[in-house]
Amino acid sequence: MALRLVCTDFDGTLLPGIEEENRSISSEFFACLDRLRKQEGAVWVINTGRPWESLRLEFEQRGFPYWPDWVVLGEREVYRIDRRIPIPHRAWNQRSAELHRHLFAATLPLWKRLRQFLRHETKAVYQDAEWSPLEILASDAAEADRIHATILDWIASFPDLSVQRNFEGFRFSHREIHKGSALEAVQKEIGFDASSTLAAGDHHNDLPMLDRRYAAFLTCPANAIPEVKARVRDQGGYLAGLPASRGIAQALSRFGI
Repeated sequence: MALRLVCTDFDGTLLPGIEEENRSISSEFFACLDRLRKQEGAVWVINTGRPWESLRLEFEQRGFPYWPDWVVLGEREVYRIDRRIPIPHRAWNQRSAELHRHLFAATLPLWKRLRQFLRHETKAVYQDAEWSPLEILASDAAEADRIHATILDWIASFPDLSVQRNFEGFRFSHREIHKGSALEAVQKEIGFDASSTLAAGDHHNDLPMLDRRYAAFLTCPANAIPEVKARVRDQGGYLAGLPASRGIAQALSRFGI
C-alpha cells in the first residue's frame, strides 16, 4: 500500500529541542514530503500538544513552504487547515470536550491531592489549563520521573483517566482521547486507514499513535526516548539514524519514495 498520510509529532520529532544549536526543520523533510504529495496526493498531519497560536507562529517564523493539511492540538482537538485557518472537526471535538468535562468533574478529589503533593514534595510548577485540570512542569528529568510514577500509581483507581507526558511536562486526558484516536478521526474523515499511514514521534505522549492499529509505517528520530525506540522496533518500524526532521526525512525516503 502506498504511503498517503504522514502524521508527525512536532517538538522533538520535527523541531529539535531547545538545547540544540540549530533549531531548524530540514529542507530534506519538506522535499520528501513534497514528492509524496505530488506522487500520491499525500496528506500531512501535525499531531502535537501545542495550541494553535503557538504552532502558527512556528510556521510563520520558520517560513514553512506549506502548512499541514490537518492538525491535532493539545493531543485531542482535530482541525482541518484551509487557507491557513483551522476548521474544527466538530463532532470529534465536541465528543472529546464532553468526555473530559464529565471525567474531570468525577475526579475532583484527585486534583486536590495532586496539588498538595506538588506543593509540598516537589519543585514543579503547575496550573489549571484549557485542556487539563492540571498542567505540570517538573524542575528536571529526575523529578519528572518521580512525579510520573506517583501519578500512575494514583490514577490507577480511575480507569478512564490517563496522563500524557512530554519531557518534563504532564497533562491529563480521557483514556479514549489521545494522539492515536485523534489520528484515527482524521483517517475516517478523509477516507484513509492505517495501511497507508506513517506515524512519527519521539516521546511518551507519542506512544499511543505509534501503534499498527493507527499506522502501518512507524518511525522515530535518533533523539527519541528509549521507550519510543522500543515501541517502534518491536513493531518492525524504522529507527532513523539522524535526529528530528532529518531522521523523519530518512523514514519518508525509506517508506514512501
